[in-house]
Amino acid sequence: MVIEVSKEIDVVRIGIDRYSLKTGLKLRSVMDVSIQVIKEPRGFIRIIQCLMAILAFSTTAGFSTECKFSINCGGDEDDIDVEYEFGYPFSHTELEIPHDCDDKELLHMILPFNYSNASGFFVATGVISFMYTIIILTVYIFFHQTYSNNPKLPVVDLVISVVLSIFWMAGSSAWAQGVTDLKYYLHPETLFQFLFICLNEKNGHDVCDSEEDGSYGTLNASLILGFANFLLWTCSLWFIYKETVFHSPEESAPPQNQSAVKGVGKV
Repeated sequence: MVIEVSKEIDVVRIGIDRYSLKTGLKLRSVMDVSIQVIKEPRGFIRIIQCLMAILAFSTTAGFSTECKFSINCGGDEDDIDVEYEFGYPFSHTELEIPHDCDDKELLHMILPFNYSNASGFFVATGVISFMYTIIILTVYIFFHQTYSNNPKLPVVDLVISVVLSIFWMAGSSAWAQGVTDLKYYLHPETLFQFLFICLNEKNGHDVCDSEEDGSYGTLNASLILGFANFLLWTCSLWFIYKETVFHSPEESAPPQNQSAVKGVGKV
């Protein structure tokens, strides 16, 4: 193994001599390790994108909350407490509730509200972004010479970054609408409109009364992180574009070598 360290401390060139057992030919593979890219905007933004993607999809995938309302049928009877919990992937919500005050037998009910498409797309975008930033950072650090010398790699990097930027915008917008609908339709007072026992009044007062509305702070944070990821990925496009063949900075012309002209004097 041959290790060459350049004048820059952050660049290490590792050469590994290998022999082919079948052909007997001597092969040499070279891997360039450079941490210089981490100091550049292109690499530093990738690290931030990785962390932001983790926060965005984890706040959504790990969300769960609980709502509670009570049913008062009047008289000396105790109130009936009904609790229901919902969380990712928000495909359905179940609860146990009596049909009416005369029939106290609890019935199993599945609410017909499904928000799994919007939440799933948002989480998938976060996971794909996280995985891609890990892969491209590996290329930046361990194969920076290959990335610089191969004109196709920066173009592929740019195209994938554009696609993920669009995904973040579409996913965040769809999930924002999903969160708005989720807050409204799964709120206890909204459910009262769909529950037979809550539609009638008993002794001049409402039968159902909301007690816990659920906590949505984590989902609100996920939306902020989603749109922040969109802005972050959009801003990073410029720094990736500068590495492609489409952006050719003006190079100063090499100085012309002028041979010294020796004058001939007369005596």
